[in-house]
Amino acid sequence: MPDVSIDYSAMEASKTAYANMRTSLDAATSALGSVSGSAVPQQELRRRLEDLHDSWGGGIDKLGRYAEDASAGLQGILEAFRGLDSELAASMEPEEGASA
Repeated sequence: MPDVSIDYSAMEASKTAYANMRTSLDAATSALGSVSGSAVPQQELRRRLEDLHDSWGGGIDKLGRYAEDASAGLQGILEAFRGLDSELAASMEPEEGASA
């Protein structure tokens, strides 16, 4: 039984989810940003909703950037583990001319 195993499928799924997160977040916030101010007739409530949108917009943008960075980081990790797997597999193959 191996001491270490890597679930490449799970890592690929996570990488893809992180890579797609920006699109999902942008879609959610753009819908809120496109609502007309006239949809909320109370001025104080409208102002508070605009403040909420503005503050969430910055946070959502940061979260999107972090997700993109996480996706890129996972890609690097996947490449490193796959390279290690290949090197280990190659080191376990008998050399030509060597007795097995």
